[in-house]
Amino acid sequence: MSSRRAVLAAAAAAALTSLTACDVPKRSAATWHSAPDVLLPLLTRTVALRDRYTEVLTAFPALQDRLGPLKDDHAAHVVALAREVGLDEHGPMPTASTSAGPVVQDQAAAVKELAGLEKTGQEDATGACLAAPSYRAALLGSIAACRAAHVEILT
Repeated sequence: MSSRRAVLAAAAAAALTSLTACDVPKRSAATWHSAPDVLLPLLTRTVALRDRYTEVLTAFPALQDRLGPLKDDHAAHVVALAREVGLDEHGPMPTASTSAGPVVQDQAAAVKELAGLEKTGQEDATGACLAAPSYRAALLGSIAACRAAHVEILT
C-alpha cells in the first residue's frame, strides 16, 4: 500500500497538471476611465476671465491699480481650481474654444464688459457651489463671493 502522503501528492500533481492544461479564459484587468471633473468648465471659464483681464490691462495700462488686484484674484482662483481637479497648477490650463474677441477701444466700455463677465462668473460659481459636494463648498463659495465683490467694484 502506498502511504497517504504519496497518494495526496499524486492527487495534487494530477490536479495541478489538469488545471494548467485547461484553457481557462483569463480575465482582463478592468479598465477604469474616470469622468472629467465637473469643475473643469468652471476652471476653463475662470482661465478665460483671468485672460480677459490681462487683455484689458494690456490695452489700458492706466487701469492697473483698479483692475490688477482683480486679475490677481482670478489667477489665484485658477490655481485653486486646478489643484482641486488634480491638474498641475504650473502646467497648461484648459482654454475656452471661443475667444472673447478684441478688446473694445473705449476704456469705460472695457470695464463695463468686465463687469458683465464678472456677473456671469458670479452666477456660474454660485451654481457650482450649490451643485458641488460639500467638501468643495468653501472653495466655490469664496470664489462666488469674490466675484460678487468684483461686480460691485466695477459698477
